[in-house]
Amino acid sequence: MQPNPYRQYRTNQIKTASTGELVVLLYDGALRYLNTALPAIAARQYDVSGHNLFQAQEVVLELYVGLDYEQGGELAQNLSRLYLYMHRTLVQANIKKDVEAITGVIKLLSQLRDAWRSVVHGAPGQSAAAAESPLVAGGLAA
Repeated sequence: MQPNPYRQYRTNQIKTASTGELVVLLYDGALRYLNTALPAIAARQYDVSGHNLFQAQEVVLELYVGLDYEQGGELAQNLSRLYLYMHRTLVQANIKKDVEAITGVIKLLSQLRDAWRSVVHGAPGQSAAAAESPLVAGGLAA
């Protein structure tokens, strides 16, 4: 049996990614899980929605435990509170099958992902040194 080329590509992408790129990949993963859960709820496929909501919760927890409060300071503390809020919201949304709550978390994660993406790939006029700054990167542990 031949190895899956997509899986090999993703594995290589993760192994060679910078800390900032990994954060973007985590956001992308959480959003993918949540966007899979929404139509599953509508279709009353609660096993599928539950699995995907649980996976999204795990990704949010991974973002939370990856914070470095020494380097990130106030930004890391604010992200910490936001991640915990999102996690609690997703737990309750999973129990209640609350599409509106899930949509709210999707909006938050999308905004954070877009901000991280601009930091990682550099906003117009931003220097490479600024993009690699630990404070700008949210103080995530490398």
